[in-house]
Amino acid sequence: MTKNSIAYNRTLFLEDNLPVLRGLDSDSVDLIATDPPFNKGVPAFKGKTKAGQNVDFKDVWNWNDDVHPGWLDDMGKEHPTLANVVMYANAAAGDDMGAFLCWMSVRVLEMHRVLKPTGSMYLHCDPTASHYLKAMMDAIFGRNQFRNEIVWKYKYGGRSKSFFGRKHDIILYYTRSKSAPFYQDAVRVPHEEESLAVNFRKVDGDGRRYREGTWSSGKKYRYYADEGRTCDDVWTDINALHQADKERTGYPTQKPLALYKRMIQASSNPGDIVLDPFAGCATTCVAAEQMGRQWIGIDIREESGDVIRERLEREVSANMAWNDIVRTPTEAPKRTDDGEFAAPELAVVGRKRNARRVPVSKLRGELIERDGCRCQGCGWEPHQVDYLQVDHNRPRTLGGTDEMDNLALLCEPCNRKKSNRLTIHELRQERASDGDWMNAEWWEEVRWKL
Repeated sequence: MTKNSIAYNRTLFLEDNLPVLRGLDSDSVDLIATDPPFNKGVPAFKGKTKAGQNVDFKDVWNWNDDVHPGWLDDMGKEHPTLANVVMYANAAAGDDMGAFLCWMSVRVLEMHRVLKPTGSMYLHCDPTASHYLKAMMDAIFGRNQFRNEIVWKYKYGGRSKSFFGRKHDIILYYTRSKSAPFYQDAVRVPHEEESLAVNFRKVDGDGRRYREGTWSSGKKYRYYADEGRTCDDVWTDINALHQADKERTGYPTQKPLALYKRMIQASSNPGDIVLDPFAGCATTCVAAEQMGRQWIGIDIREESGDVIRERLEREVSANMAWNDIVRTPTEAPKRTDDGEFAAPELAVVGRKRNARRVPVSKLRGELIERDGCRCQGCGWEPHQVDYLQVDHNRPRTLGGTDEMDNLALLCEPCNRKKSNRLTIHELRQERASDGDWMNAEWWEEVRWKL
């Protein structure tokens, strides 16, 4: 079966990445290269795009606003090692780090799922949380799938009178399995001047500098200086963008194209699918387009759509029309692989004779108007409506229909617990017997019904 990721080439989803990731088929993406928030504790990063749009996003996290109460509970049941990592981070570095790591964990679990067995992932971070994120990645991918902790050292910024100047980021490189490709010759870098002077003293008839010798086996070798050297895990040859750089879009956390081109070259082939769940100003997407890869981007800020259009037209081809470059769907994708974590999407409401087609976003709106913006299983009230999924009160397997009075909104943990075996009434009973979190006021309203 063709994976649904193929259908979303050159697509930028402008919404929270969690429902989009959950809607992508398993084993469908070749490479993830992404630059998520760093948990800097900054209330607002501010900038302005070249089109004059304001860019404003936070990097502060807390358990009440950013984390579903059921996430950690389900994590403890299904991924206990990962839950321990989150709780250790919370104990060692405070609630903000614990909330950030929990928020990241539910997303990276989905990223791991959508990667092909031959897939790779590069997670960009900095020393603020890199050590906690590495423990998270070890718990999800397995420590044997860790490949590198890449140090990207740059020249700009990092001055302080209180400590050594901070002038590097961390990129955590993991693979889904040992069969993931790595093309070291595709990312060779120039020799340093000191090495050239010492090791490449000979010049051939074409003016190329080289060095030669004999292996212990007796076989002779010759290396040319212009072929470069293999790249190690400290990258010093790519500098951060300065304010006047032509690549600049106005995003305060923008990274250079050369940085992400290196990841793409090292771990993918032309035609492969590259995913960036935190697309921002679309550096990964633009780099993938320039290098002949397919790509999918996700970002919660609407201005990302205009930024990527401008960047692709300017940096790829001025002759490309906007509609030919990228699509921005209004709904998350729907899985086609029948996976157990598929987000429930209802295209038809009502009995066949009088059925009506309703977009999921509209259906969700009707149910919110009827029942309020809360999960009908545990009473949680999310700050983003996309965290609520549409499902049946009584499952179809038990005779439930698609009529509106048999539909309800559930959070993802409740929906997964309910599956196709419980009614919502039975779900509430299980939640109560397990001691799971409930909205106290809402619980007082419904518990007499149990």
